[in-house]
Amino acid sequence: QVAIKIMSLEEEMSEELAANEILAMRDNRSPNIVTYLDSYLVDAELWLAMEFMDGGTLFDVLRAVYLEEGQIGAVCRE
Repeated sequence: QVAIKIMSLEEEMSEELAANEILAMRDNRSPNIVTYLDSYLVDAELWLAMEFMDGGTLFDVLRAVYLEEGQIGAVCRE
């Protein structure tokens, strides 16, 4: 299984942000970060293929519960 993140390239600065995200994911391999697999240009969208992580994103957690700053730092570190 893989996860696909779709980024629109029509917004201002979106191409630069997409390139930065690809470089960050590609160059920072860690067991604590999902693995970047490949990217595809589909019409005006960039599709990023990455390792599938069941359970959602850190952003999902932060929307669902209130965490203190230290708790957020510990989750990010792990």
